[in-house]
Amino acid sequence: MPLISSHPTWYALQKRARALPALSEMFETDPARGDYLSVDLGDLFADFSRQRINRATFDDLLALAEATDVAGYLSDMAGGEIINDTEGRAVLHTACRGTPAKDPEIAKAVADADAMLETFVSGVHDGSIATASGGKFKSVVAIGIGGSELGPALALDALSDICPAKLDVRMCGNIDGVALERAFQGLDPATTLVVVISKSFTTLETATNAERAKTIMQSALGEAWPSHFAVVSANLKATGSFGVADERVFPMWDWVGGRYSVWSAVGLPVALAFGWGVFQAFRDGAKQMDTHALSAPLAENLPVLMGLITVWNTSFIGYAAEACVPYDTRLSLLVAHLQQLEMESNGKRVTRDGETISYNTQPVVFGGVGTNVQHAFFQQLHQGTVEAPVDFLISATPPAGDAEQNRALTANALAQADALAFGKSNTAEPHRHYPGNRPSSILIYDALSPAMLGKLIALYEHKTAVAGRIWGINPFDQWGVELGKVVSGDILPMLSGETEASTSLQNTLAALKRMGSQR
Repeated sequence: MPLISSHPTWYALQKRARALPALSEMFETDPARGDYLSVDLGDLFADFSRQRINRATFDDLLALAEATDVAGYLSDMAGGEIINDTEGRAVLHTACRGTPAKDPEIAKAVADADAMLETFVSGVHDGSIATASGGKFKSVVAIGIGGSELGPALALDALSDICPAKLDVRMCGNIDGVALERAFQGLDPATTLVVVISKSFTTLETATNAERAKTIMQSALGEAWPSHFAVVSANLKATGSFGVADERVFPMWDWVGGRYSVWSAVGLPVALAFGWGVFQAFRDGAKQMDTHALSAPLAENLPVLMGLITVWNTSFIGYAAEACVPYDTRLSLLVAHLQQLEMESNGKRVTRDGETISYNTQPVVFGGVGTNVQHAFFQQLHQGTVEAPVDFLISATPPAGDAEQNRALTANALAQADALAFGKSNTAEPHRHYPGNRPSSILIYDALSPAMLGKLIALYEHKTAVAGRIWGINPFDQWGVELGKVVSGDILPMLSGETEASTSLQNTLAALKRMGSQR
C-alpha cells in the first residue's frame, strides 16, 4: 500500500501547517471553535480548542481518518480480525473487558478465565484458599515487567485512596535486587502470596525475580512453597517445571499484547487488592469507552480526535514530544504507563508492509503530576526552544474533599493552558516575554473511580490505535524490544569471562571488573 503521505489530504494538511495563524488569532476570528473542538461524554469532557487547529484543518483531519478507514480499523480490531499482521494475531484486549468479538469462542475463553480468577480471588479473601499453615493471606508480591507491571501498578496506586484494600499488594519489575527486596520488605512469607506474570515465563527479568522469590519462600515454608504461588502465563510446560500446579496458572492469550493486558488475568493483583467487584468496575469503564470509540461519529469521537491531533502535531507541525500532566496525585503513574503504551506501540519507522516512512511518527511521551511539574519542566514549555503539546487532566470533584483547595488546583491547570496558548508579550524585557501559541488539550473527568480509571486508560489505548492506523504502522508488535533481549544474551557470558569481550565493550567491561573487585 502507498504511504498515507501520498494522499491528497496529506498534501492539503502540509499546506495548512505552513500557513497557520496564531492561536490568539484563531480565537478572535472563530469564537465558536470550542463547540466543534470539544467532546462531552457526560462524565468526561475534552476541550481541544487550544490546539493549533481551525475549522478547515479539522475537516481535513477528519477526511484523513476517512481515507485511512479508522472506523473500520477499530471495528476490525474489536471483531477479532488479524490486524497485528506482522505477528499474524488478532488484537482482542477489548474482549477481556466484555466488548464482544465475532468469534463466540473468544467470549467463552474470557468467561472461563474470569470464572477461575473470581473463584481464586474470592477464595484468597475468604480464606478458603489458605496459606500453608491454614491461615489467611495478608499480602501479595506480584512479579512482572513492562505491561505485566505498569498497568497493574497504575491501577493499584490510583485506586488505593478510593477503594478499601483487602490485601497489601506490591509490584516488582526490575532485576537490580532492590526492587524485590522492597517488595518483600516488612512482609511475612508465611502470609504472603506470590503472583508471577509472564506470558512466555522466560522473560529474563521476571524469570530471575521468580526464582529469587521461590528461594525466599522455600526458606520460609519448605516443600509447601507452591501453595503460596500463582502464575499468569501461556506456558504451562515452563510453569510446571518451575513447580506450580496447573490449577494455579491463569491463561494469557496471544491475542492480548502486554501493554494492553491489564484487563486480562494480568490484572489479578488489582482484583486481589480491592476485590473482584472493583476489578470488574474498572473493566466496565473501559468497555464504555469501547462503545463510544466504536459507535461515535468521527467528529465527536474522543479517541479518534486525540489520535488525529497527535498525528497533526507530530507529522505536520513537527513536535517531537508530548506531555501528559494529570492534576491528580492518584494518576502519578499514568505517564509511565502511557510511555510504554504509546511509544512501544507507535515508535516505528516502517509501515506494516515494511516500507520506510518519510514522516515523523510517535512523539516522546513525558510528564508528571501538576502542580509539581510547574516547578520543573514548565519553564521549558513556556519559553524553551523545544516545544511540546500538553494534555491537562483535571478532576471536577475534589480528590481529597477540599473544594477550595481543588479550585486552586484547577485554576493552576487552566492558567497553564491559557498561558501556553496566549503567552504574554514583553519586548522591553525579553526574558519576561512569553511567545504563546503552544498547544494543549484539557480533559476533565467527574471523579476518579475504578470505572473512570478504566475509561481513561482505554481512551489512550484507542487513541494509540488510531494514530498507528493513520501512520500506516502496526501498533501491536514490538520488535525493537526483542533486539535488546538478544544482545543482552550475547553480553552475559562476556561479563562472566566465559567469552572474550567485544571490541566496543573492552574498556567498559574492564572498568566494571576493576570497580567490582574493589568491594
